[in-house]
Amino acid sequence: MKILKSILVVSLAFTSCVHDVKERVQTETGVTVKTLGPHKYELIAIAQAASSAIEENNTFKMQNTSCTAAKTLAARKLEELEPEQKNRQFFLEAKNTKYLEEGVYCEITFLYELPVPKK
Repeated sequence: MKILKSILVVSLAFTSCVHDVKERVQTETGVTVKTLGPHKYELIAIAQAASSAIEENNTFKMQNTSCTAAKTLAARKLEELEPEQKNRQFFLEAKNTKYLEEGVYCEITFLYELPVPKK
């Protein structure tokens, strides 16, 4: 009977610990590009937060660093798509932002269209 009680106590303690551990789902990061026309793109960038922010489990820092990383990924991809615009200032319009896994990942949908030259 004593052994049964000990097993019950240990299993209850284990179960309560298991509920505190959150399993993180690994999400694919990078940029997906949809060409909407000549020099017109929709870019969907997904990036992960800084490891220090994840370790701290700081939602604000995770959201901030993951979205900053997503913006950087989108800008680099646009430089690949429009190399002649590399040294010029360009505008990426953010259409939608989603936080995944409580901010561990940020997904931003951008629209880009080459501006019409001024006359």
